[in-house]
Amino acid sequence: MPTLTSGGIGSGLDVGGLVSRLIEAERAPTETRLAVQEAGLQAKLSGFGLLRGALDKLKSALDGLNSATLLSATRASSSDDTQVIASADATASTGSYAIEVSALAKAQKLASGAFVSADTVVGTGTLTLSLAGKSASITVDDSNKTLTGIRDAINAARTADGQPLGVSATLVTSTGGVEPAGTYLVLTSAKTGQASTISLAQAGGDGGLAALQYETGGLANGLTEKEPPGDAVVKIDGFTYQSASNTVSGAVTGVTLTLKAATTAPVTLSVAADTGGVKPKLQALVDAYNGLRTVLKEQGGYNAAAKKGGVLIGDAALRGVEHQLRRVLADPLPGASGAAKSASDIGLSTDGSGKLKLDSAKLDALLSGDRGALAGVLQGDDGLVARLSGVVDGYLSTSSGIIKARTDGLDRRLSDITDQREDLVARLEALQKRYLAQFNALDGLLNQIQSTGNFLAQQLAALPGAGSADN
Repeated sequence: MPTLTSGGIGSGLDVGGLVSRLIEAERAPTETRLAVQEAGLQAKLSGFGLLRGALDKLKSALDGLNSATLLSATRASSSDDTQVIASADATASTGSYAIEVSALAKAQKLASGAFVSADTVVGTGTLTLSLAGKSASITVDDSNKTLTGIRDAINAARTADGQPLGVSATLVTSTGGVEPAGTYLVLTSAKTGQASTISLAQAGGDGGLAALQYETGGLANGLTEKEPPGDAVVKIDGFTYQSASNTVSGAVTGVTLTLKAATTAPVTLSVAADTGGVKPKLQALVDAYNGLRTVLKEQGGYNAAAKKGGVLIGDAALRGVEHQLRRVLADPLPGASGAAKSASDIGLSTDGSGKLKLDSAKLDALLSGDRGALAGVLQGDDGLVARLSGVVDGYLSTSSGIIKARTDGLDRRLSDITDQREDLVARLEALQKRYLAQFNALDGLLNQIQSTGNFLAQQLAALPGAGSADN
């Protein structure tokens, strides 16, 4: 709205000030009412936001308990991790095994004869490098015919589909001893196992590349085998298993062995039930539930000391969620059987104040004994997790959830307040125009009356004898 600063046209009447005060008197009560309403609605939105956050945490805790492998997981361990490392998946069966590692898987290593230096020219032509059924063609010309150039070309070699071949080339220099002094080209396979053999064939050029050719069992090899390829050999309870890799999967169902060294005595592999993740996840559920209760109390309860209620006090949604969750925790579960039929049977119970707690002794007894009973309470379509999740989802759903319905209603009321403010501005602008017209008319009338009065006074003063005191 425009600010009024001008006075009357001629009478001295403060038209702007009068109109401004009248408009403010009209505006203030409505604006105060709308501001109070808006603050209350915003506070409720914030309260529902806190409720949603607490329910999200509870949902996450429930999701953590819904894993299919939570109660069927196994854990593998080795009596000597310096020799054998073990891991297990959900398909592994509990048991104990004696592991003996006779040999580790090895990669093949080839070496050339001695060259004078890394800059020695070897020759030109084409090298075909192969490993485990894959090959790469390498062109050697005047740009890369030295020992260094050939090394770099081998390391840059790619298969037809653009992938590295898996053969690395290095240069090793000897000052003499067992091997003659000089620089050697050394090829090492990235793959272990007997089948991972390297071959290097040469063709064309000046023939110098013949010094680098190699084929297993070949008679004209230029390279010599420094390290033969080999499979890992491991015995499991006396049964021999060979592997091209030192990571052995399949020898024991669901168990992966990582072989680190040959053994001098059997290493014990133990596969046992892995229940270590259950208790932390149940405790997370307890913490999330109690966190939700705190939010419900703060937002929907009454603080007697402060003589003040929460912003959502009296809202049926808050009473409903706590009631439904407590009922699920208290009632027997349809899918349960055996030693456990309810939440309290697995160690979940509420105290007199409604706070949830975990009885570790009850839980540990089931974990070490009847895990099937524990699963019957926790999991399945009628289990504790599913029923609690159903309650939570009914509030959190973004399409039909109770919280969405509540917040959508609050948003509509906030939008209505915005509309009311816009209507107020329009009404006050119209009122201001009307007041200005009225007061300006009044100002004009007062000015006219004042002018008439002044004129009459002047006329009277001009009458004969009007100025004599004796008359």
